[in-house]
Amino acid sequence: MSSSPSIPSSPNNKRYVFILDASGSMTEKLNGITRMAIAKDQMIQFLSKLSKDNEVGLVAYGNRIAGCNSARLYHPVQRGGASAVINKLTGIIPAGSTPIAATIDLVGEFLLQTEKETEIIFISDGIESCEGDPLHSLRILKDKGKKFNLQIIGIDLDKKAEEDLTRLALVGSGKYFSVKKREDIEDAFQTIFSPATPVIVPAKITESDTEPANIRIISILPYSSHSDAQTFILHYEYDGILPITDYMIHLNVFSKKEIRPTKEPPPKREKRIADLTQTDVQFKEGKNGKGKLIFTVDPKSVWETSLELWAVDDIPKILAKSETKLLQRD
Repeated sequence: MSSSPSIPSSPNNKRYVFILDASGSMTEKLNGITRMAIAKDQMIQFLSKLSKDNEVGLVAYGNRIAGCNSARLYHPVQRGGASAVINKLTGIIPAGSTPIAATIDLVGEFLLQTEKETEIIFISDGIESCEGDPLHSLRILKDKGKKFNLQIIGIDLDKKAEEDLTRLALVGSGKYFSVKKREDIEDAFQTIFSPATPVIVPAKITESDTEPANIRIISILPYSSHSDAQTFILHYEYDGILPITDYMIHLNVFSKKEIRPTKEPPPKREKRIADLTQTDVQFKEGKNGKGKLIFTVDPKSVWETSLELWAVDDIPKILAKSETKLLQRD
C-alpha cells in the first residue's frame, strides 16, 4: 500500500472494536499477498496513529481453533489499547471456520456494555459457514438499544457474498466496502475513519542534546532444532533518546533469497510488513534496556533478521534499525 490513511482531528473518546476473520481462506492471496497480511498491514497502520485516549478492542474467529466455536476476545475495549492490539495481531494465524453470528453475539455480550457509541470494523473474506444467522444476531443487539455502527470490509468476495455482507452492514447502521485489490482496503479505512478518528502531535524528538537512538543485536544462538523447525534466541540492547520513555522492539525475519519487494520500504525500515515472513514485537520502558526474542523458522531455507527501535509515547515513530544478521544453523 502506497501510504497510510490521512487521519484528521476529532474527539479523543472514540471506541473501536475490530473483528478479524482468521479463517483458513485468509491464507489465500490477493495480488500475490495473503489476505491476512493485507488486513493486518492496514490495521497496524491505522492503530499506530490512534491517540492513547481512544478505546480499542479486538475479537477474532478461526486462528487455528477447529469447529464453529472459535470466536475469542483477544483484547477487551480499553483506553490506550492500540499498542496491545497490534501485539495481539502478530500471533493470529488463519485456520478454521467462519462463525459470524456467534462472533456478533460475543461482541454484544462483552464489548457493548456501555452507553458510548462503538465503531465496529469487521474484516472478512467470507460469509457465515456455521449455520448461524448474523442478521438475527444484529437485530437482537439493535433491539436492545446497543449503540454501534458495523463497518464491513470484504476481501475478494463474489457477488452473492457481497450482497449478504452489504445487507448485514446496513442492518448494523454501517456500510460495506469491497476490496478487489490491495489499495481498496486503504481507501476503505480512509472513508471509515476520515471524519471520526483523532490524531495527536507527538512530543518533539530532538537529537541535538543527546546521542542518536540505536539498537544492537548482541547474539543469535540456536535454541532447539528439529527436522521441520529451527528455534533461535536473540539477545539485544537499545539506547533511546529523551524525552521518550516508552519503546517497541520490532523483529523482522525474512528469506535471504532475493524476492522483489511489493513496494519500496519506508525510511529506516528493513522491508514492508507484507514482505516479511515473520514479525514479533516487545514493549519496553526506559531510555535504555535489553531483552531477548525467541522465534522459529523452517530449517530448509536460509533466513536473515534485523530489529527496529520504535518510540511509542504517542504516535509510533521508528528511531533506529540494527544490522541485518544471517541466522546460522547448527
